[in-house]
Amino acid sequence: MRSDVCVVTIALLMIVACGKKTEGDAPASASSTASVATTATAKAEGGAPSEGAAHAAAGPTAYAGKYAVTPATMYVPSAKDWSMVKFKNDEQKMLGDGELTIRVDQDGRVAGGTEAGPLGASVLDGSLRDGMISATVRRKDPSDNGLTGTLVGKLAGNAITGTMKLAEANAAVVRQASFSASAK
Repeated sequence: MRSDVCVVTIALLMIVACGKKTEGDAPASASSTASVATTATAKAEGGAPSEGAAHAAAGPTAYAGKYAVTPATMYVPSAKDWSMVKFKNDEQKMLGDGELTIRVDQDGRVAGGTEAGPLGASVLDGSLRDGMISATVRRKDPSDNGLTGTLVGKLAGNAITGTMKLAEANAAVVRQASFSASAK
């Protein structure tokens, strides 16, 4: 079965690379070939095209939504070697709700960010693959000591839901956040 997938994929790539015409003498385009390849691959593997593949054929999409930051915990082992390590998470700092934007382009590249709320001015940079989004959360101004971390979410229909794991630059504050965003 796996070799059938490879043969179909290689054949489609060769059609695009050679600039040959496909069914009905219509020119082969990268996006239509990618969609055909995804569908052919999914059929060869006995499934349906992934959410990410369907999105890629549709073009760039913008999402807007909200996030909620709550305190997170950090594990420090109790073994002797760790006895001098102390962690005091400031339970009042950088908590609350805010708004975020996420943009997914036809290549699966994820961008976006936040402007206010506990995250302040942040930037998202990541990718969409098989319906899952993963991105880094970094500062627009690296010197502001705001929260940075990772974002993981699931694209389902016209919505993205997921979580973020965040920490202040000096790791004195550890946070988690849940978010949801809908297509604009």
